[in-house]
Amino acid sequence: DEPRRWIFGDPLHSRPLPLNYGALNGHTIENPAIYLAVGSNDGMIRMIRNTTVAGTENGGEVWAFMPQTSMYAQKRLRANAAAAGHPYTVDGAPVAFFMDKNSDGTIDAADGDKVYLYFGLRRGGKAYYAMDITNPESPDLIWSIGKDTLGFEELGYTFSTPRVGLVRVGTEEVPIVMFAGGYDMNKDDRSGVGTDDDEGNAIYVVNAATGELIWKAVGPNGTASTNSFEHSKLVDSIPSPLTVADMDGDGYTDRIVVGDTGGNVGRADLSGNDPGGWKLSLLASLGRHAMNSSGKDDDRRFFHRPDLVPSRDNHGSFDAVLIGSGDRPDPLDVGGMVDNFFYMIKDRNIAVGAGVDTGMDHAYLGDVTDNCLQVNAGSCVVDIGDGWKLQLENPGEKVLATPITIAGNVYFTSYIPQGEVGVDSCAPSEGSGRLWALDIQNAFSAVNYNTSDDTAENPDAPTTKADRFTTLLSPGIPAEVVSIPPNKILRPDLQIDNVNTSVRWRTFWHLEEEEL
Repeated sequence: DEPRRWIFGDPLHSRPLPLNYGALNGHTIENPAIYLAVGSNDGMIRMIRNTTVAGTENGGEVWAFMPQTSMYAQKRLRANAAAAGHPYTVDGAPVAFFMDKNSDGTIDAADGDKVYLYFGLRRGGKAYYAMDITNPESPDLIWSIGKDTLGFEELGYTFSTPRVGLVRVGTEEVPIVMFAGGYDMNKDDRSGVGTDDDEGNAIYVVNAATGELIWKAVGPNGTASTNSFEHSKLVDSIPSPLTVADMDGDGYTDRIVVGDTGGNVGRADLSGNDPGGWKLSLLASLGRHAMNSSGKDDDRRFFHRPDLVPSRDNHGSFDAVLIGSGDRPDPLDVGGMVDNFFYMIKDRNIAVGAGVDTGMDHAYLGDVTDNCLQVNAGSCVVDIGDGWKLQLENPGEKVLATPITIAGNVYFTSYIPQGEVGVDSCAPSEGSGRLWALDIQNAFSAVNYNTSDDTAENPDAPTTKADRFTTLLSPGIPAEVVSIPPNKILRPDLQIDNVNTSVRWRTFWHLEEEEL
């Protein structure tokens, strides 16, 4: 066969990242300079040009960078032995930090603008890389960190997609990149209930420009360093991206929420300008560490970041933490079946810096699986004061994507290994997916998906728990739902649904008159 002119490895878990440079190098705001960054499992992070100055499609590769940690795989790729298995190299999704100093929509180094690119390797290794791509066609590697870097000894396989933000350290405004410790291959052991991990059980906050460690949270066996916080319950690796937020609206990141592979949900408070005062607390224990855990059934694991939604109920304000459990490396339950759930946890310590170990576990949350609060409102009593839990009842059903909340309703997908009715029985079984839509307050059906059980008296009213979900049209593990503002969502099966939300808001103004 004729060799290909352009070799491009598989971007298995590396989601392409669009980068808009605006009116750069002959482009215009109407036809901006857009590039795509993506990793591939032949060992490269790549930059691809989207369109030309003339507005025509391009798709040409501008450059590719191979980290030293990926070079081991080249001999294996060249040999291409049938029994060698799939190599992982640069399999992490890239993330960018844009600093447009004058907010003109164009990245211009002459204005002091900067663009930094960050990426990990997932199963390809235990390292993160940062590149200066202010000039999209001439990159610079500015730093890298690995497990042998001082202060990062807890680093595991870098599954955790970085997040970016700003903090104040002393009197300085500092751009930061944040990520969890990653994955410990110990959790690949399918012989029983998961055990404590030796690596990956950490959270890091790093100077985005220099790679300097600003703060970290570690477990009882972690390596102490300046501005490290130790928590005795942080014993499981954290492959998930972090959920980060600015809860008081001052422009600085002050909250991190994340789940781990032991079923715990933690909250970090980056409160104040002294990292020595930042802390980690245990918000809820929902897996094997819970008080009445019964073994494999309760070996719930979190691989995807939660959604964090400020809300309130009759008891006052709370921050809703929405997260679903599922073992991503074992989607077919080879290691045994787990009772997976989707959770809404009410964190009532809403003030910045007010996080505490709550003692909350799986039993604290009201079970809304049967939807009786909606269907039998007059006779059903479920205590949801601390939040709620919804069991994913199909055998092996699990959440393998991040939820999204729009106008008080949470949308998330679940995966069912055995598949559901409607999947082509003549094709190889890839399993099937569901789309769920729930009111975050009480898990009521937000969309009446199952119209077959409607009554003549109430043709559009939810009457059973089956009204809360629909089977996706595409097989396999579904991705997350994507918001299309102002009132639509893109489903993983590429269908577009309308969302019941207002697209108009009241606006108030006043006219300031001169004094006479």
